[in-house]
Amino acid sequence: MKHTVEIDAADIPSMYKMSAGEYKQYIENELLFVDHHDVLRSQIAQYPLAVTREQLLILIAHLQSLESRVGSDRT
Repeated sequence: MKHTVEIDAADIPSMYKMSAGEYKQYIENELLFVDHHDVLRSQIAQYPLAVTREQLLILIAHLQSLESRVGSDRT
C-alpha cells in the first residue's frame, strides 16, 4: 500500500511576496501548533520544538538573537 504525504510549505519567493498579515497567518495556521500534550510542534514535520515553558523561552531568545542575521526589510 502506498501513502501520499502532502507537504505545504512556502518557498522563498512566495515568502518575499507575503504581507505581514499573510506571514502572521502562515505562522499561526501552517508553521507551528501546540498539540494536546501542550507541546510546541512544527506543523509540517510534526517534530517537537519545546515541551516546557523554559524551553519555549530559550527558543524565543534564540530566535531574537538571529534577528540581525536574517534578511533585510524589503518594502
